Amino acid sequence: MLSHVAEWVGTVLAAGVVAGLVVLAAAAAAGWLLYRRLRHRVETLTSTAARYALQAIGPAADERRRFPARVIPDPRQHTGGQPEAR
Repeated sequence: MLSHVAEWVGTVLAAGVVAGLVVLAAAAAAGWLLYRRLRHRVETLTSTAARYALQAIGPAADERRRFPARVIPDPRQHTGGQPEAR
């Protein structure tokens, strides 16, 4: 009789361990999927915010970065004449 009880206890414990591992694997998969989804949303949010910020400061930044229309009036003046054909 005692061996039957021990066998039953062992079976219940093994089933509990297997069920715990299944629950742990499901929780890990759900956490990974949630992490991926949240990471994608955060990337989308930050890229959208950066795009809007660049659009807001774009005209002012373009004016500061623009060079005069003709920095070098004629490049041949700086190279000493016609470029050589190779």
